Amino acid sequence: MPWEDYLGTQLPAGSRPPPHFKTFDFFDETTGIATSAKTLDTTTAAKLANPSQVYPSLKGNIDAAANFSESGLKGVTVTSSQIITRELQVAIPEATTSAQWEQINRAIENGQSKGITLKITKVK
Repeated sequence: MPWEDYLGTQLPAGSRPPPHFKTFDFFDETTGIATSAKTLDTTTAAKLANPSQVYPSLKGNIDAAANFSESGLKGVTVTSSQIITRELQVAIPEATTSAQWEQINRAIENGQSKGITLKITKVK
């Protein structure tokens, strides 16, 4: 099951905007939580050889969430004033190395400094 679809089963019904909505894959109007669902394959040859590549991948997603101002698609509009919490839900392989985890933790700190909560889930 794709990560977004899995998260859709865990989050409130009706919180998923139309496909291709900008930046956020879920928005709960009741709580004001905007969620971006991402996967990060840390098992690629490049990311294994150079773990520092993990950080910029996550930083780009963090920056997009932090800089989001407004998006509308198919009658659904979300503005930054509606968002109370911005979060990035990231799925990573269980085989992620300790050097890669250092980069992930660095990204978590960067996210916190920008008001973005990163939630990392290990998947098989």
